[in-house]
Amino acid sequence: MAETWICRVCWQRNRARDEVCWRCKSAPDLEDDRLEARRKEHEGELAARAQRAEKVPDAVVAVPVVVFRSYAKAWQRGGMGLVGVLLLMAFGGVTDVLWLALTVGFALGLMVVGFVSGEVAEGMRNRETWAYLAGIAISVAGGIGSVLAFDVFAPGLVSPTAVRWVSLLVFGGAAAAAVAGLVMLLRNRLPA
Repeated sequence: MAETWICRVCWQRNRARDEVCWRCKSAPDLEDDRLEARRKEHEGELAARAQRAEKVPDAVVAVPVVVFRSYAKAWQRGGMGLVGVLLLMAFGGVTDVLWLALTVGFALGLMVVGFVSGEVAEGMRNRETWAYLAGIAISVAGGIGSVLAFDVFAPGLVSPTAVRWVSLLVFGGAAAAAVAGLVMLLRNRLPA
């Protein structure tokens, strides 16, 4: 991990090259008396932001957040489950390095995408535009990935049409929730 510093006002991690905190715009080398004043200033800014009227309905935010938090948990647990499968394969005598590497790749991929989905859910909760766009991208990738995974690794196990419909309902529903949230967010955004 690169050199970082922690802001003593809002406790956020910043890059070493940042001259001020990315969140609260405080300098890293504030003296103690100025630090306390800046903390109170920052608390006032947060309180003022909390008092502002929200035009985006909470239901529009809540639906995509719940969907992507659920995805995050499912994908992270799926990745951990694949680590268990990997251990069973390794201790069971599977010597084909390709299958072991493929299982490691899938496990890491699921855990990374699960972590990203958790961050997307938090971004949606904070009504950040990038989070809705990332949610749409994750939904599209998840739908395509699930169809391809069944076609490649389990051909004939389940009807391909059923896999496509279920993927469309699950991932298409998430994409629709993210698109609806993004439209409402952009349509009702307060002027800065």
